Amino acid sequence: MCASMARLGSRMFAFACALGAVLMNVGPVRAQGADWDALVAAANKEGALVISGPQGRDWRVQLLEFQKVYPAIKLEVTPMASRDFWPRFSKERDVGQILWDLRVGGLDAPGYAYKKAGALDPIKPLLMLPEVVDSTKWLGGIQNSYLDKEKEYFFAFIAYETASASYNRKFATTPEDQSVRGLLQPKFKGKISMADPRGGASLNALSAILQVYGEDFARKLLVDQQPVITKEPRQQMDWLASGRYPIAFGIPKATFLEYGQRGVKLDDYVEMKELKVWTPGVGALTLMKGAPHPNAAKLFVNWLLKQDTQEKLTLALKLNSRRTDVKAHDPDLEVDPKALSSYIGSQNEEIQEYQSRIVTILQENGK
Repeated sequence: MCASMARLGSRMFAFACALGAVLMNVGPVRAQGADWDALVAAANKEGALVISGPQGRDWRVQLLEFQKVYPAIKLEVTPMASRDFWPRFSKERDVGQILWDLRVGGLDAPGYAYKKAGALDPIKPLLMLPEVVDSTKWLGGIQNSYLDKEKEYFFAFIAYETASASYNRKFATTPEDQSVRGLLQPKFKGKISMADPRGGASLNALSAILQVYGEDFARKLLVDQQPVITKEPRQQMDWLASGRYPIAFGIPKATFLEYGQRGVKLDDYVEMKELKVWTPGVGALTLMKGAPHPNAAKLFVNWLLKQDTQEKLTLALKLNSRRTDVKAHDPDLEVDPKALSSYIGSQNEEIQEYQSRIVTILQENGK
């Protein structure tokens, strides 16, 4: 009888311990749910969100999916390249207008300059959902997803190997033609197009070239080779296709994608992958200081960085997420996780000294 009572007491004690453990674990889950519900309610009350987004119809379509999930929040997405956004942001800021909440786009010198000037707020405090803050879900860990030295301000959610330039192999036919060093050949003088190299993808590529090949090489490329500069991606793509300018710097991936959707075969347009460089492309987040809709911005950031959102977005855009639980939709440009230390980060803050030098070379030569 005593032995039976002892066994019963032992079982009840074990049950009580197990129940206590369950209740302890439920507490944080409920708290997380309550916090999330409160955020959604606050964001709905704000009722709006203003974002500068990447150029390209598909980017806009994917970002606007947020409004389908949260219809009470009117999302305004304005496609704008870095070279156009920051001058506009500067003029607005000078007269005391804070109109933007977030920027989805790449990073270059102006973005880092505004960080240093105190015009931006860190993204890091906005990250909230367990699946978003889980470091194991991000290539190289969550800290390496930040591009700035502080590891707080600029969060890159896309990662892929980037080319120095693109070429049309119908006109660039030899191995030398298809190499970075071959860009200085006399036959390519006046035959290279660049998206405005004072910002964006062209500046990032040129900075990596400067870092690896030196200033004399970069100067000859920018000055002696007389590249034509444009702000029109579709025009640049047409030039590349026709062979008028068979070498191109800075054509957005979205432009190639849209070109292919028009029925044009993309087999002849090849990327120079001579240098080991990774980029987020236009897949990074920046938060404006004093954002007018802070709760909606926080909600958007967590929604965007979720696994299911990243899967849908990168599938539609044929990109590679930094999330390790999302399939690489451009496997040819997948970053090798075992060789991360050997990559140059084309948009990381450490490369800014090279970007500044590229801009100086352009200014010295009236470009």
